[in-house]
Amino acid sequence: MEYWKWLEMVVLALIMLEGGWRTEGCLEEERLALFQLKPFFPSIDSRIDGSRLEYYLYPIEEKETSSDCCEREKVECSSITGRVTHLFLNLTYIVTYDDLVYDDLVYSEYRRIGNNKYWYLNTSLFLPFEELQSLFLSGNSIVGFVDNQGFEKLSSKLNKLEILDLSNNYFNDNILMSLSELSSLKSLNLAGNKFT
Repeated sequence: MEYWKWLEMVVLALIMLEGGWRTEGCLEEERLALFQLKPFFPSIDSRIDGSRLEYYLYPIEEKETSSDCCEREKVECSSITGRVTHLFLNLTYIVTYDDLVYDDLVYSEYRRIGNNKYWYLNTSLFLPFEELQSLFLSGNSIVGFVDNQGFEKLSSKLNKLEILDLSNNYFNDNILMSLSELSSLKSLNLAGNKFT
C-alpha cells in the first residue's frame, strides 16, 4: 500500500511540473490586466504581426485566439506558475507616418506636439503582474505618468522587476524620482529621452 501512495505522489509531482495543474490560460487578473493595456499597446495581442504600418494599411482578419495570455507574442510566462514574467511592449503605440496611418484611439491622456502624439502612462495597470521580471516599453511616445501613478506605485508589488526599458520615449528629469523606488532593478535603459 505504501508503494501506491509513493507512486501517486510522484505522478502528481510530474503533472505539476509540466503545468498540468494550472487552469486554462493565465491567471484571470493578469488576463484582464492585459485587456486593459491593449488600448495603449495595441500589438499586445498575438493576432497583430510585427509590422504596425503594414497591419494598419492592410488589416489581417482577426482570428479567435486562446484565452491563455502566455501564448501571446509579446508575453512570456513562468513555466512553473503560469504567471506573466516578461512583457515586450516596444514600439506598440501607433504614430502617424506622413499622414498615411492614423489610430482611432482617443484618450484624455493623449496630447499633440506638431505631428507627434504622446501620452501619459498609468503604471498601476501593471500591478497585477506580481512576478514580472522584465518590462520593455521602448518607443511608445510616453511623456510621463498619470498623476500619482508613476513607477513608485509599482515598487511594493513588482519586487522581482529586474529589467526596465524606457528608451526612445519623451521622458524628462521628472521620471528619475519615480524610478528611484524600484530597488530590484538590475538594468535600466533611458536612452533617447528628453533629459537635460
